Amino acid sequence: MKLIAAAHSDRGKVRSENQDSFRCDVRAGLFLVADGMGGRAGGKRASEETAAAIAADLAAAPHGGTLPDAGARLTAAIERANARVWRLAHDDAALRGMGTTVAMLFAAGTAAHLAHVGDSRIYRVRTGQIEALTRDHSYAVELEGQGVEIADARTRARYDSMLTRAVGAEETVEVEIAQHEIAVGDVFLLCSDGVYGMVADADLAALVTSGHRDLEATCGAIVQHANSAGGRDNATVILVAAEDGAPA
Repeated sequence: MKLIAAAHSDRGKVRSENQDSFRCDVRAGLFLVADGMGGRAGGKRASEETAAAIAADLAAAPHGGTLPDAGARLTAAIERANARVWRLAHDDAALRGMGTTVAMLFAAGTAAHLAHVGDSRIYRVRTGQIEALTRDHSYAVELEGQGVEIADARTRARYDSMLTRAVGAEETVEVEIAQHEIAVGDVFLLCSDGVYGMVADADLAALVTSGHRDLEATCGAIVQHANSAGGRDNATVILVAAEDGAPA
């Protein structure tokens, strides 16, 4: 089995700057989306620092076979990135309050190791069906977990945007990890909220399924759909597909 991948990132139709960062490294098996927050200077800096720190941390990790301690390694990498962003924000008043989401897939053999903080998402499209593999760390989701129903659409939108976890927002961070098997034909989709907030899950599945493994064109089509729907935020998408064949 081999992996192929592509990525596309766009500032959208409203924002003046793209504060998303990403990594799409098939050789290392590392795929990551980070969506910065905390002002013009801070959001971009937070996502860039987080993506770079995690990539450097995992550069020496083996990726040709199983990785039993993957969850611990991914957690530690995000925790170290959190400490860096936290220190930077406290050393520079212009960066105070900055933070970032992160959604990461680390592929080792036939295992997809996931780690995330915040509301960037990871989906899997299998046989035309899409499944969210991550759970947003937002106030809305927290309330739903407590059995609270949010009927008002405006209230729901406001609570969706209130994150309960972010890299760099606090001195420590809680990382959520998971592991899934990779099967030939699977397509994993990582994205910021500028994508899934504009494009419905069913439409994401349809675009991926109809893309016929032209991942670059499909990434572009997904971002185009997000912009056509209003492009209210930065939009970043990564597609990772599993195919027959020896690893590249």
